Amino acid sequence: MNLTWYIFVFISYKSLINFNHITKRNFNNNSSSNKNSFNPNQGNKNKWKIILGRSGTNQLVHKIAFEHIKSGKPVTVKVLNSILSYCNIEITENILKDILSKPGFIFDNLDKDETIKSIEAIVGLPLNNIQIPGVYIFKHKLTGDKYVGSSSQLAIRLYGYLKNKHRAIGLLIPQLKENLSKFTLEIIPLNDNYEFRSELVLEQYYLLDSSFNLNTIKVVNNPSGSNAKSLYMYNRDKTILYYYSMQQKDFITNLNIHYITFNKHLRKGTYYLGKYLFTRESVINAKIADISIKDLALMLEKDRVKFNRSKSTNSLTKPVVLINRNGKTEFFSSLGKCVEFFKSKGLPVTQVTLVKRIKIGKIYHGYICKYV
Repeated sequence: MNLTWYIFVFISYKSLINFNHITKRNFNNNSSSNKNSFNPNQGNKNKWKIILGRSGTNQLVHKIAFEHIKSGKPVTVKVLNSILSYCNIEITENILKDILSKPGFIFDNLDKDETIKSIEAIVGLPLNNIQIPGVYIFKHKLTGDKYVGSSSQLAIRLYGYLKNKHRAIGLLIPQLKENLSKFTLEIIPLNDNYEFRSELVLEQYYLLDSSFNLNTIKVVNNPSGSNAKSLYMYNRDKTILYYYSMQQKDFITNLNIHYITFNKHLRKGTYYLGKYLFTRESVINAKIADISIKDLALMLEKDRVKFNRSKSTNSLTKPVVLINRNGKTEFFSSLGKCVEFFKSKGLPVTQVTLVKRIKIGKIYHGYICKYV
């Protein structure tokens, strides 16, 4: 009995070693071809941040898409692969040509029963066991505004649009609810044998076309989480884009904007500090400001000082900048935050001493300290 037990333990141990070796080898191989692979030694929290696009390269695909749209350049396989890498899709020129060659079917009079039956003849019924994947495009007859979407279950997805089953969110659905007859619908079924979801490739191709102005998110399948919505900070006339993120907390943490203040201006459409507008609307023609997050945070602090001149500001609430010997700057919204920074490095510090060093301009723990 004991001998059998030892043999079982030995075999289990060897199997575990082999599994770990194979897993490590596969991970290393994937890392060379997939830039979005995450380190298996990271904590679960960090893994999920990368998976949901809240850190790592997934966070950058939105920027790639946005900047390509602004460039007005043709969509290339290289651009598509750089964006679709987050979901492990990589295509070739021939594959893209094949997908783009698939025929589409255009329907008018979307509010008519006859049209619905014609659509069902192509995509099937929502209750069918086998569903057809593909892409759909709604186009407004008068304005030319367009929306592109995709689904692995076209019949179910389109049923929601045509039967008014979707929530009235975004730029498209509220208009559809008013009058379906104002739109045409193009359906592109994709019955192919690719190992990836080709409908995602075709949707992303169209999303990089600025004429699809009813799509508020420009990356297919939204790698930053299905509940995430883009947030933007423009100047008053929305000609300059200063900052954008998929998460509200980035505005609060990186730019030191109080969440109550942020939500108030976002909800009411009013101007923060009289100069900046928070919105969920993407303005394709806006110029992207060439400014780092630190410099933007510093600029906002200066604007706050000007905007809040009538309020009393003592030395403890003034923003502080630290400059090290290499010229690198660290920005803090208050003296207290600066003190916390020194303490986090294990350095002895008091507010009184720090204020004195700022006043006389003497180096403190290797930093030049200044009020903004």
